[in-house]
Amino acid sequence: MTNSDLRQRAEHIGRLMDQRDDITDDIKGAFEAAKSVGFNSAALRKAIAIARMDATKRAKHDSAQMDLELYLAELEGRQMEAAA
Repeated sequence: MTNSDLRQRAEHIGRLMDQRDDITDDIKGAFEAAKSVGFNSAALRKAIAIARMDATKRAKHDSAQMDLELYLAELEGRQMEAAA
């Protein structure tokens, strides 16, 4: 490894980080635009994250969500609706 190699790699990583920052700003702007027309940006962010999950991760998420709903119903003293 040479100083030149190190410098090139550091510059490349720096450019990638700048691109990441630009993309992060674009995503933030897209959520702000959605919010400005009435969407709940927190719910939208969560829905997008869930929709992007692979099948295994989605199944785990759905199972945990069912557990959460069951626990809340129990704590609130209400009956769970039968699954369709």
